[in-house]
Amino acid sequence: MSTSAQQQQQAAQLTPCRFCNNVPTAKTKFRGHRGMIIVMQFRHVDGPFCRDCGMATFREMTSKTLIQGWYGYISFLITPFIVLWNIINRGKVARLAPPQPSPFGGARQPMDPGPRLLARPITIIGLCVPFLLIIALVIIVNLG
Repeated sequence: MSTSAQQQQQAAQLTPCRFCNNVPTAKTKFRGHRGMIIVMQFRHVDGPFCRDCGMATFREMTSKTLIQGWYGYISFLITPFIVLWNIINRGKVARLAPPQPSPFGGARQPMDPGPRLLARPITIIGLCVPFLLIIALVIIVNLG
């Protein structure tokens, strides 16, 4: 293992989670997107995250993006990239060891990751939204 890789691993073991102060952590960012026909809203939550808090944040942000991200011309195109970004960053926290109290104290209970992403009804509905919007558009065009 190279020196810089060892330093990064050591820093991850000492940098506490932003939510629960447990270690080890990964420095990453999860994004969200909300389309509102004419305007849009970009959201993000920066780490460092322990495994449980990171997975909970990933699932929450991605689920909300899948249900709220499709409503706008540009948002319809942006949402898949936001989801892909989150899936890539999920790997950083999923590989971490279980959260342990920080040697500096102040640790709290980590967030509950909750059900897997595809086990959440809101996610399934969110995955259906783009198809329903396309079907509605085809019907409107054919009737008009």
